[in-house]
Amino acid sequence: MIKKELSTILEGKTVLITGGGGTVGAAIALQVTKWKPKRIVCLGRKKSNLDNVIVNTQKVSSNIDVEIELCDVCDRVRIDEVLSKHRPDVIFHMAAEKDIRLTNADPIRAVMVNVQGTRNVVGASSDFGVKRLVFASSIKADHPSSVMGATKRLVEMIVGAAANNLGNIYYTVRLSNVLESSGGVHTLFCKQIESGGPVTVTHPDAVRVFVTAKETAELLLETLKLATPSSVLALMSGNKTNILDLAKHLISSYGLRVEDDIDINYVGLRNGERLVEETIVDGKEWMLTSNEKILVYGKDQLSDLFIGLDSSINELISVAKDNDLTSLLRKISVIVPGCSELGP
Repeated sequence: MIKKELSTILEGKTVLITGGGGTVGAAIALQVTKWKPKRIVCLGRKKSNLDNVIVNTQKVSSNIDVEIELCDVCDRVRIDEVLSKHRPDVIFHMAAEKDIRLTNADPIRAVMVNVQGTRNVVGASSDFGVKRLVFASSIKADHPSSVMGATKRLVEMIVGAAANNLGNIYYTVRLSNVLESSGGVHTLFCKQIESGGPVTVTHPDAVRVFVTAKETAELLLETLKLATPSSVLALMSGNKTNILDLAKHLISSYGLRVEDDIDINYVGLRNGERLVEETIVDGKEWMLTSNEKILVYGKDQLSDLFIGLDSSINELISVAKDNDLTSLLRKISVIVPGCSELGP
């Protein structure tokens, strides 16, 4: 049944992917080709990454029209140009600053890309009649303790408010850590090993949940039929992995030995990082769907969260443009429900 429903949604349609040159964005493009879309539009900032998507998708199906658009989601004028040109039916909004190291180092950039960038995409989607929009959030958005998690939670609210106003199927899916992500720890460890070490591990007991890009993309497509306007879903795929064990395994896979060939240095948890990361923190609030790997949050997003949201975001963006870091972090903590106090 899900195959027939996905065919109805995707066949002959135009699908646009922001962050289309990224690890998951590229995997989504490959999965979408199976459903005979009219066109796939991959939007991003790096042409080389986008060109690779065209090459890889044409290996799967040379009949699919795949186009690329160089665009920064922070540029609303350019976003409008792209949507006016292609008139997408479905948008996968994957573009984001999601590396916790980078967002901690530059919270202002995180706000501009994650918050303002998403507001641009959502606003343009509304203006150009996009009926389905999938926002890729993070499990770190649950009771966020980091800038990355907090901005993702704030964007969930933006998407929910737009869905409530429009009645369109704009919704959120919370993802775990993608194993092959260019900014992920797996890639970092490989680079460190290849350069002779040391490998930097935050804590010997740190645990993270990893899932492959292919499985993430497959499940994201399946959410298209399970979601309703403003719903929040979560993917239950992936495995809990001890970071130290991962580091040792990768060192061994290179034919090297810990200490003899490659040192492991413990650098401590970063600001806002949890020691053990769960897939779903508060399980009792989540309900099963027809796919056991996809859960839906059992409570509606409270409409009172959306009251004054646009004004609060305007203030936050204004603070970001003024480069006032202290006020920015304080403002995020006030706007985002359940957010821990954020520090520089």
